[in-house]
Amino acid sequence: MKKKIAYMFLLMILMCSLTGCFLWSINREISIFLGISIPGNLEIEYEDTHGGFHGDGITLARAQLEGKDAEKILKEIKDNDNWKSLPLPKNIEIVMYGGEKDSMMYESDLAEKLDMPKIQNGYWIFIDRYNNEKRVTDGEELFPRYSANYTVGIYDAESNILYYCKYDS
Repeated sequence: MKKKIAYMFLLMILMCSLTGCFLWSINREISIFLGISIPGNLEIEYEDTHGGFHGDGITLARAQLEGKDAEKILKEIKDNDNWKSLPLPKNIEIVMYGGEKDSMMYESDLAEKLDMPKIQNGYWIFIDRYNNEKRVTDGEELFPRYSANYTVGIYDAESNILYYCKYDS
């Protein structure tokens, strides 16, 4: 009987630990990729379709920042040379919203899925992860490739919303 209780107790601790790690993981992932300190207790709405053999999928996240958290993140973004002021470069705008390039129409619903309007006042970062590299770029090499692995961060300075997209194909 004592063994059963001990096993049940251990199982409960394990489940609580895994749940806590899972909730923390998206905050930590965003912090690492975007180079800013996302509070561990910040609630982030997100969807992740990664999985399967190759790990292809999309992670989309949106976080509403308030008060001191918003001030701190905005300061970190401004102090980080990898973050640039909007507007987005053409290639990144196309992968987020869709559009035309070189007489070809590209469809994308990433911004729509994030419920992200065209943002006028804010900052962006683009990390090209093609070929297992992590290079901060303007997205200039995106379209001649057969696959794409990239991370985009966009911060709306007017509404204090952080948008995050991790795309793997």
